[in-house]
Amino acid sequence: MIDRKLILANAPSNMNEQIHVNHKGCTAGIDTKKRLYVKRTYKGLVAYCQHCSQSGFASDDDNTERLSSWIQGKQSPLVLNVMPKLTKVPMDGSIWLHKNYCNVDDHHFNGIVDDPKKMALTLHNPSYDVIGYQVRNLVPDAVPKYLTYYNFLGNRGESSWFHLESKTLVICEDYLSAHRVFRDTGHSSVALLRTTISDRTLTQIAELEFKTIFIWLDPDEAGISGATKAYKKLNHYLPQETTIAFLGINKEPKECTKSELCSILI
Repeated sequence: MIDRKLILANAPSNMNEQIHVNHKGCTAGIDTKKRLYVKRTYKGLVAYCQHCSQSGFASDDDNTERLSSWIQGKQSPLVLNVMPKLTKVPMDGSIWLHKNYCNVDDHHFNGIVDDPKKMALTLHNPSYDVIGYQVRNLVPDAVPKYLTYYNFLGNRGESSWFHLESKTLVICEDYLSAHRVFRDTGHSSVALLRTTISDRTLTQIAELEFKTIFIWLDPDEAGISGATKAYKKLNHYLPQETTIAFLGINKEPKECTKSELCSILI
């Protein structure tokens, strides 16, 4: 849970205003990309870190409810957010997809009703059940760039999978990179949607018994640090028979052509 004092120290002044700051004390490592988002709502201050996936809640009034009652609710599964209403991919979305060598007609991609500057990326678990959507803001320098919606509380923080029968897995940081790897090489892939690998994702990887695993995160400081930690985690947790490789490529998978991906991974 994000520390209440940290939320209050970075609280926006206006209703529905949202700011982003570096998350001091982030459990996923040093945050230098301002991944902690704090928004003022009528219920209080809501916080979420896109680096470690922790949430937080605070109020200017010490007597209001804390996050435990706000997010846990009752025992039954809860919808975390109102799910986006889907429509066809807008023009800006088509341009973004084509820039990353993706097909606009692919069923994984949708537009958002009444908001042509956003689009939805469909999230799946390893069994290919839809678990939510990651919404990409297409406005340049938008904050936040991504917002992730999960169907149920139990899905919160899950990675997004592209998996059939392949025993080779490529671990990526973002959704389009994982999609491109799966589509263009036939390997299974998983988008962490962050720079850290969660215990749940680690367990899923172990259960699927991959023979070869490639770690290919973004070539920035956070990605390199996350890949190093993921390698150590996998190496410790998985059987010795599993081959694990750390790819130090100076491009994200989504930035590569199909021939480049195949030459690197096949």
